[in-house]
Amino acid sequence: GSKMSRGKWAVASLSVTSALLLLSIVTDIANVVIPKPSEISYYGRTRLGRYRDTDIDEDGASWEFRSDDGTFPGVRAWYDNWAHASRGKGGKGWGGDDDDEQRRRRRSMADHSHAHDAYVSSIVESMSASTLGHINDMKRRYESVGALPDFYARGIGWIWDRLNMVLTVVASGDFDSNDHANVDDGTLHLHVGPAAIFVVDTIGRINCGGGGGDSWIDFQPPLTMWVRANGMSTGGEAEIFAGTAMPHKLESLPSRCTWRYDFVPRNAGIYSIHVKVLNFNGFVDSLSHKCPTRNVTTRNDMFDSQTINKQNEGELEVLEAMNYDYVKELAAIGNYSHHRGVRGFKMYHLLDACCEACKRARNCKMFSIPGALHFDECELYFDSIHDDVDFLDRDSGYYLGRDRKYSYARQDPGDFPRRRLVISSDELKKPWPIKMQPMMGSPPLDRTPREATYFIGCGWSSMMSFESPCHYPSDDLVFGSGQKLHFTMNRGKKASAMPIRYDFSPSLRACRLNDENLDISNGRWVRYPYPDDSVCRSAAIDTHDAEFKISKLQYFGNQNPICWHRDDLTRIGNKCAEQGCKFIVKHRWVTDLKRDANWFGWWKPYSCDYREFGDEDVQECVDRKKISKIELRGASISKMIDSYMSQKLQNINMSTETNNIAILDTLKLSHLLWKKGIHEHQKDLYSFPNVTADSGQEYYFMTGLYYTSEREPHIQVDRSLLYSMIAHKVLTTKGYKMINAFDVTAAFAFDTDGQADGLHIGGPPIKAIVTKFFHHLCHDVLLQNKARPSKTPAQR
Repeated sequence: GSKMSRGKWAVASLSVTSALLLLSIVTDIANVVIPKPSEISYYGRTRLGRYRDTDIDEDGASWEFRSDDGTFPGVRAWYDNWAHASRGKGGKGWGGDDDDEQRRRRRSMADHSHAHDAYVSSIVESMSASTLGHINDMKRRYESVGALPDFYARGIGWIWDRLNMVLTVVASGDFDSNDHANVDDGTLHLHVGPAAIFVVDTIGRINCGGGGGDSWIDFQPPLTMWVRANGMSTGGEAEIFAGTAMPHKLESLPSRCTWRYDFVPRNAGIYSIHVKVLNFNGFVDSLSHKCPTRNVTTRNDMFDSQTINKQNEGELEVLEAMNYDYVKELAAIGNYSHHRGVRGFKMYHLLDACCEACKRARNCKMFSIPGALHFDECELYFDSIHDDVDFLDRDSGYYLGRDRKYSYARQDPGDFPRRRLVISSDELKKPWPIKMQPMMGSPPLDRTPREATYFIGCGWSSMMSFESPCHYPSDDLVFGSGQKLHFTMNRGKKASAMPIRYDFSPSLRACRLNDENLDISNGRWVRYPYPDDSVCRSAAIDTHDAEFKISKLQYFGNQNPICWHRDDLTRIGNKCAEQGCKFIVKHRWVTDLKRDANWFGWWKPYSCDYREFGDEDVQECVDRKKISKIELRGASISKMIDSYMSQKLQNINMSTETNNIAILDTLKLSHLLWKKGIHEHQKDLYSFPNVTADSGQEYYFMTGLYYTSEREPHIQVDRSLLYSMIAHKVLTTKGYKMINAFDVTAAFAFDTDGQADGLHIGGPPIKAIVTKFFHHLCHDVLLQNKARPSKTPAQR
């Protein structure tokens, strides 16, 4: 019956179908290179029996990613690329350097400061037991509902299982009590000034020490972790810092794997610290390792097209029986004694997604599309059940299977943390059948685990949100996240009552295009007390139609333009635009920032200011430059920007004297990450026309955003950074001007992302991008023949 054919491990067979398909299957197999059983199981075998209670094998899983000398291939490229991205530095010595190379050198030197090492080492040793206890509790939570594979698939469990590490967060800075840490009710008290967040392995099974010089970097796992210090102040300004933790060598524990994130708060207040794991091996160009594939030989219209007439009762069961028999016979002919399906969440391009699923699944030898069971887009094939290490019990060696003993579809999202982020097949709804010709393929013959990239965070995942979900959206948080740092003024320094200034300080120079460079850009978000009606008109929701619907407040161009930077963050990113989103959006990770209904703040670099322009200034800019059109190019990100750009232009009259246009192009970068390899991306950029001499066109392009998900395969933050760097290198020499969107989106990546998808990051970051665009477009021309700065609120 239908119940049987739709079950997770249902068996349905049609003997007639089997007979008709068998001959065709033999032909298909003959045309696909299938690795021999002797070529398999080169990793994963020795992992059984590990993790009995708290015992961890020193020669465990991490070797599958390392060379014989203990180094991690690719980590040097990881380090060099991330060293080009800003990491929230600031404060004295960072602020006013006009020499770009000097700023680069200062940042590089700060990375190797060891002032906090002794303190961090002592804390790590004392936290080892509690950190390990935390991860064991998490493991038991998954085990209690029969879902150990989910624990090992993502988050902290993946790091424990695959890298043999147990991480903890340690914060340090200028202590306010006799140079020792002063902890009160879980809050660490520090003086305003340089501070650092460290992430340290507490068990030390991997040796990250290396040899002389900087060789230790090659022993550090290429693990990408998002860090944020979110400041709150009741009496004045507060700051938010966010970015990526960088490898660090502890002088007192030189072999211990360590990362750090530096920041320099200038304002007193309480800062909450969070670290989330995102990716492993993020810069591997997995798209360059294509899976050899082929279409399946035609059989009948229903099987070939994978479509049914829903009006004909029973057709779905007939099709799924064909698929089941076909998978079973593929396994028999290929001598694969074990196979399992993959139930994707948002798999828009099945060939690429199933190839990637097979590359990431240890010992997978072949895949086919579709899978054998209802809602399974792919089927993965293994020589034996014990080769499917991802679904084995680490203690007993038994196969755990895909069944789960829980579901969250009907649970109240307010039930956190008791809810379970999983959905059973009878509650799931998504497009089905797949409506494409069946295919089959295998991973590249020479592939190893080192040649795959792994998204391990708990965010939106096209492949894992249904198949291997995080049960809590916080299961990718490093232990120690959530701790508070209370920054006060330095010793002997009185905290003077500073007047609140609702403007962009005219004391700093205007930002230049060079300040957008990823290796120079250096800033943070500054939060101000919410303005009253004497400063800004009462806020109201903007009800204008927009192609990309996002909750935002009205813009009044005839008042102080900084009033545009108010937001109700509780309303942003909560609505669904795609099928299946409802299973994810209500179970997002929610922080204090997301709960802020009265946000007021903007992005502030340390060395320059972005001028904010109202209607009067924008109109003058358009008139002086005779701009007939401001054009946005791209896909969904472009539409999201347009919903904010249209506010700034709603009262602006474009010129009719010329055809001059100003362009802001997103390059459809997320689509490039999804579908194009690095070299193909670079080749396409070289084909862009040179616009240097085009006086009628001013062309800006955007970097990628700071992604915290894998919306589709390969759309990860590491690749976003790399592809943005490549675009800057190629396009700026052709006259294109870059807007850095990467830095400004990091702080809000989990809070204002549409549908909780970790990609469409709306709200304050998009306003910052629009502000940057108008600043670079208009600042010079507005000051032309005028010896005046931008108007301050008092002048307005």
